[in-house]
Amino acid sequence: MKTGFSKICITPPYGTPITGYFAPRYTKGVIDNLYARAVAFNDGKKNAAILALDLCNLGKEYCDNIKEAITKVADIDADAIFINCSHTHTGPLVGEDESLGAKTDESYVKTLIESARDAVLYAIDDLKESRIEVAQGKAENISFCRRYRMKDGSVATNPGVNNPEIDHALGTPNETVKLVKIIREGAKDIFMVSFGTHSDSVGGEYISADYIGFVCDILENAVPDTNCIFIQGIQGDVNHVNVNPTKGESAISVIDFDSVPRSIKHAEHMGRIIAGAVLSVCSITEEVKADKLSYGVLRVDLPSYQQNHRLEEARKIHELYTAGRANELPYKEMELTTVVAEAERIIKLENGPDFYSFFLSAVGIGDLVFVGIGGEVFTDIGNRILEKSPFKNTVACALTNGDNGYVPTAKAYDEGGYEARSSHLKPGGDDIIVEGTVKLLNSIK
Repeated sequence: MKTGFSKICITPPYGTPITGYFAPRYTKGVIDNLYARAVAFNDGKKNAAILALDLCNLGKEYCDNIKEAITKVADIDADAIFINCSHTHTGPLVGEDESLGAKTDESYVKTLIESARDAVLYAIDDLKESRIEVAQGKAENISFCRRYRMKDGSVATNPGVNNPEIDHALGTPNETVKLVKIIREGAKDIFMVSFGTHSDSVGGEYISADYIGFVCDILENAVPDTNCIFIQGIQGDVNHVNVNPTKGESAISVIDFDSVPRSIKHAEHMGRIIAGAVLSVCSITEEVKADKLSYGVLRVDLPSYQQNHRLEEARKIHELYTAGRANELPYKEMELTTVVAEAERIIKLENGPDFYSFFLSAVGIGDLVFVGIGGEVFTDIGNRILEKSPFKNTVACALTNGDNGYVPTAKAYDEGGYEARSSHLKPGGDDIIVEGTVKLLNSIK
């Protein structure tokens, strides 16, 4: 097996819309740069590539545009290109968001596509004989289920720190940090790191890769002659918010507009914990059989969640919010965000579509496989995929080759919370995703 690495800066210009919230933001400056990072693989017969972008998300249309740009000039199949977004909430909007009235300049979008293309091309040009090893560690107490049962029986997402009305969390984060260590002949080694939690710990109107940037920088500085790439794991129902923070955690963050604590210092703290987990195992990795490449893409259709009987209510909420009259609604902070997102979903689906197509993607390197879902799936769904995977080593990823929003578990719809109430999908999508992903993995094994 041969592997190659490349990274290219994709930081947007001043004034570019920032995506991630239900309020418009525009780039005022840069805390740290965003990158397109790529690792290419070649087994002597064919190429494959893992491309990681410091973006909140990327629609399938743009992923396809990047793939087309790559396949025009490189000997690689479109299905062998695995595009994963970090989900930073301090990164640029790519395209147009009608709900925000925001659109990114086409010149930046063109540059982004070209940069993503070039990252893969340069990684292919960098191919060197390699040995692949794996390990996993734990990053504890930085990722938390963000859905809570309240004492009154209701369910809230991000109900605020030190909230006395919280009863218990409705899930458990997967604190596993996965490391794929690639040892190369005559070139820098490559650390491929994966961990799953929302990258929304910074906030504001300044560009930042969030904790992902710190993970890569810390590891590249700590381990000589090493390049690092981060692949976002399963993160639909987990984020950085400890609702019972220590004094130290409280001291490094500021409570933001939606009652969520954020700061660049918190992102750095998370980066250090994840990098520390990698450093604790990077010297005791185990070699995996990496004799061949395999890959595939499978489409699955998930029914949409139409509630036309609530259209009048949804339109009223939408009108008040967009008119700047949110104070007239009986909600605040994250509860307001939840209600507004739910209203947007109901209005958007008034005339369909009847289903959304999710594209499941997999790139296998011998006994190792990266499997990606084009949306934000709940931790339990990722755990089910890992349990049923036929591969010895599986890295499960969100926001890959597209983004069709949240995929909650079936029981989450009965419980409530932001993710289930805003999801465009009917209950039952979790089973379709799991069954489809396992089918795909078995087809390429």
